[in-house]
Amino acid sequence: MEANNQNVDPRELYAQLQYLQNLYSQQYEYVEENLASYTIANNSVRRSIELLGSMDDVKGSKVLVSPDAGLYMEASIGDVKSVITYVGAGYLIEKSIDDARSFMEENQKKGEEVLMKLVSDKQKLEKELMDINYRMGALQQQLSGQ
Repeated sequence: MEANNQNVDPRELYAQLQYLQNLYSQQYEYVEENLASYTIANNSVRRSIELLGSMDDVKGSKVLVSPDAGLYMEASIGDVKSVITYVGAGYLIEKSIDDARSFMEENQKKGEEVLMKLVSDKQKLEKELMDINYRMGALQQQLSGQ
């Protein structure tokens, strides 16, 4: 591949590297946004698991419930035997505390796998961007020396 680079106009190669830099930068931003979203979602699932594990502790606690936008009502938590769980695609299902906790733990596990993949993708993109920046710097020096 080095032999091919010698036959290519350095300005053209620099333009190609700029294009790749922009492309990888956009992908990097996309991965960072997804990483932030999945981190927030996974933290929310973790808090739900913790809450499901301490249902006896919250019995009798006061909570604010929002039945509609801008309206809040104070309510007391009674003896909770089941919870309504969002399972995706707009569906809610009533589950026992144990079943809901198992479901949430499985979601957390899947979320952690996605987070690990996103971190890996982010690291690969960082490496590619560093390589492109290095090559652009070398080309810039070559062009300024001509």
